Amino acid sequence: MAGLRYLCADGARDGLKPAGPAALARAPFKLAALTVAVVLSLGIGTALPLPAHAQLSGEDLFGSSQNQSNAQMLLEADELIYDQVNSSVVASGNVQIAYDGYTLVAQRVTYNRASGRVIANGGVEIVEPNGNRIFAEEIDITDDFRNGFVDALRVETPDNTHFAAESAERRDGSIAVFNNGVYTACEPCRDNPSKPPLWQIRADRVIINSEAKTVSYEKASFEFFGHPIAYLPYFSHADPSIKRKSGFIPLRPRISEELGFSAGAAYFWALAPHYDLTLSGRYYSRQGFLGEAEWRHRTYNGEYNFRIAGIDQQRQVAFDSGEIDRSVEERGAIMSTGRFDLNSRWAFGWNVLAQSDGNFARTYDLEGYSDREITNQVYLTGLNDKNYFDLRAQKFLIQDDSKDQMKGALFTSMDDKLQEQQARVLPSFDYNLVSDDPVAGGQVSLDVNVTSVDRDKIDIVNYAAGPGITTSKERFHGIEGRYTRASTEAEWKASSIVNGALVTTALSARGDGMWLDTNKLNTEYNPLTSNDQIWRGMPAATLEIRYPLVANDGMVSHLFEPIAQVIVRPDETHIGAFPNEDAQSMVFDTSNLFERDKFSGFDRVEGGTRANVGFRYAMAFTGGASINFMAGQSYHLAGQNSFAKRDLVNAGLESGLETDKSDYVASVDLNTGAGITVGLDGRFDEKSLNMRRGEANLRYVDPVFAGSASYIFIASQPNYGLDEDRHEIRGSGSVKVSEYVRLFGSAAFDIQNSSLFSHSYGVAYDDSCFSLSATYSESDNRYDGETVERSVMFRLGLRTIGETEYKRVLEDNTTN
Repeated sequence: MAGLRYLCADGARDGLKPAGPAALARAPFKLAALTVAVVLSLGIGTALPLPAHAQLSGEDLFGSSQNQSNAQMLLEADELIYDQVNSSVVASGNVQIAYDGYTLVAQRVTYNRASGRVIANGGVEIVEPNGNRIFAEEIDITDDFRNGFVDALRVETPDNTHFAAESAERRDGSIAVFNNGVYTACEPCRDNPSKPPLWQIRADRVIINSEAKTVSYEKASFEFFGHPIAYLPYFSHADPSIKRKSGFIPLRPRISEELGFSAGAAYFWALAPHYDLTLSGRYYSRQGFLGEAEWRHRTYNGEYNFRIAGIDQQRQVAFDSGEIDRSVEERGAIMSTGRFDLNSRWAFGWNVLAQSDGNFARTYDLEGYSDREITNQVYLTGLNDKNYFDLRAQKFLIQDDSKDQMKGALFTSMDDKLQEQQARVLPSFDYNLVSDDPVAGGQVSLDVNVTSVDRDKIDIVNYAAGPGITTSKERFHGIEGRYTRASTEAEWKASSIVNGALVTTALSARGDGMWLDTNKLNTEYNPLTSNDQIWRGMPAATLEIRYPLVANDGMVSHLFEPIAQVIVRPDETHIGAFPNEDAQSMVFDTSNLFERDKFSGFDRVEGGTRANVGFRYAMAFTGGASINFMAGQSYHLAGQNSFAKRDLVNAGLESGLETDKSDYVASVDLNTGAGITVGLDGRFDEKSLNMRRGEANLRYVDPVFAGSASYIFIASQPNYGLDEDRHEIRGSGSVKVSEYVRLFGSAAFDIQNSSLFSHSYGVAYDDSCFSLSATYSESDNRYDGETVERSVMFRLGLRTIGETEYKRVLEDNTTN
């Protein structure tokens, strides 16, 4: 073989972008001309056979190049022939040309200086730096890249997509035409490569206009197992290299009982590189025309959008009586989101939905606003190292089809409205500061929270007594009127090792101010007796000692760590004298056993002197398996037990902490390192050791089977209106029955009520280019067994093309 090295200008490869049809159109022409013309155009005259394996530099043969860069070209061939008479240069026999990551292989490469044509033929293969492999029998291109022809083109990409054409030609430097083009993301059949793939897109001609940035298809069809199932005589779209181009976009068809069948289109108007307008229209066979418009604008530091949508409903009787959807004819919504990075630390944004009634966006599945619960908010956030700032104004919306939502709310059993029970929060402010440098040998942190909540109606759970009567089961989740609280907490914490023990000391101080402006004081609707200002303080001193003991025998490492913690502080004051908005959840387990304050929010603060004791044991095996066990108990030593005092939501009662000796808590996590993981978590009565709360989780994964199961038990909690124990089992699994087919399912069973209240099952096919699944789902009322909803879901996915899904509701008895 013969070799030739030559330094070539790197800029010649600008514009080589193999992704997408347009890039495939450019690649075989431009690379062949690039790698061949640059070298061979410098040939000078005489026939020159070269000995095998000889390698000569470009300077040796042609002298110095005028345009040099760090990109080098290597040419290897059995023979190089320079024909001065015909002004041509020929490389023949196992030709290999490598340049800047590109490789061209052919049996013969000819450059005719007189005609300016470069011809590569005989098993031409081009390998690009990104892994694309381009095959052709012949490439014929002019040295200015304007015109050319490729015979029997075939392209393979690293992600296993395939494109082929009987021939391709380039005209006028801007138009590439593929004749009888075929595209697929499916691998060829190993046993019969000539067999049609599972799916492919075929067109008589694919025309790519690099000036207009368009791709057009003539007589295009989508084929399944070699048989066409969809046909379009002509369609076009923007060059995939173009991210934004004006044009029509089809909308996915939908069907529902109330709205009917729907289809439509959108027009995307790319007004500028940084802003655009989309106008959409969708026609519903039962309800008429839904129009939408969306404006999007991207600035140098963020982006925002503004949307409007509306419809004049034609057949309101298609909706059930009593639903808001049936009662409103003209419906519409205004929507907007935005986010701006003010600098590297600060961000400002918003999300807003304003609609004509309480369920429009949900009924018509407006993208981004179809959930039942929507949060309108404006926010300002800041993050710098360990410091955090968050300021928000929020309004919580409930989308519901009840007729009473016409005024933005749903009446409950006590004639209060669900939407009017939702909070408006202005402001919600959080600030956290952690010192960078030690202070007296420890770390100082500061937390600030300010929250102001306003409601139009009271939110009461378990209200069944009647006027003038209250019961211990009643829980006031929200009070009509306004409640404002400001809290500040500072903490100093230091750790040191003393005689092998890790000793942590902490001093903290917290102050809270509460301001009330509530209605209907001292009634069954509001148990508060006063709107006076309330001030509360809570200093605390904490001492924690951990004594880790470690052992390792070469196969297993062991860690045993006893832990003791004492917290000294005064009693919590004013319990039940103001609302509890953010500390309503109270679950006592090993995760918060050693927390200084076990309440979940600022409205409550743990008081009294308390000791928390326990231990942690961990085993780690060299093979990857591990076991972690933790157990402990909490002791109320002095003062008033905060968890034994009733507030407006009964937080802390029946938590396991309301007695001087708490319930025992324990947890185990097991990882076998072989696909099986087990988690156990429990709380046990401190006297009888009966389980009060428990959870077990099992998960297994291997190449054929994947499954998970969980069991949850919660003992009766009369103070929460839950007079019976709750047992629930959930499970899910998936099993491969062949290389590409799997069966899957899930179920949830209420043991207490002997009710299978949720289950689904289905089948899926997944291969390298195609996925299809069908799922049947059913949910029932766990108390009476009545069906709530039954549906089937179909999903179809074509790799590199996209995925679509269709849900058909067979029965819907949901009530919100």
